[in-house]
Amino acid sequence: RERSRLPSRQSPQLVLVERHHTHVKQQSSELEMIANGCAQQPGPLSKSAEVCIGGVSTRLIATAYANRIFVVVSQRENLGTLISATRESATGLASGPGCYSTRVLLGRRDDEALEVYARTLVELINKSRPADLLLALNLLDSSRATFHEVMRALDAIKVW
Repeated sequence: RERSRLPSRQSPQLVLVERHHTHVKQQSSELEMIANGCAQQPGPLSKSAEVCIGGVSTRLIATAYANRIFVVVSQRENLGTLISATRESATGLASGPGCYSTRVLLGRRDDEALEVYARTLVELINKSRPADLLLALNLLDSSRATFHEVMRALDAIKVW
C-alpha cells in the first residue's frame, strides 16, 4: 500500500534523497540571507556583559520577550532569588507614574533590597515599553553603591 502512494517512477530512497536535497537548499539560502544581512535570526533579543562591581565579577544578562523582560544579575555561580515585577493596571486613571507590584517567586524573602531592585527596574522598563520583569538576582553586597553600579551596568545592556 505504501508503494502505491509514491509516484510510479520513484523508489522510496529517491524520494527521501529529493526531500533531503530540497531541505539542504532551503537551509543554505537562509544562511546566505543571514550572511548578507537580509534576514534576522529568530528568537528574543538578548545582551550580556561581565563587569566588576564592588571588586567582584558580576554577570549581567538581559533578554526581551514579547511581554516580559528577563534580567539576570549574579556574582555567584547560580541565579539566586527570582522576583516577578508587574505594573498594575490603572483602569480609569490618567497615565501617571503607575503602581507596581513585586513578588518573590523563589529564594530569599527576607531581603527588601532585592525587591527594590525589581521595582526600580520595572519602572525603568515601563518608561520605554510596557512589559513585566522577571529578575534573577544574586549579589554578595546590598549596599547603595552596589545598587547604583548595577543600575548603570544594566543601562549599558538594556534591551527595552
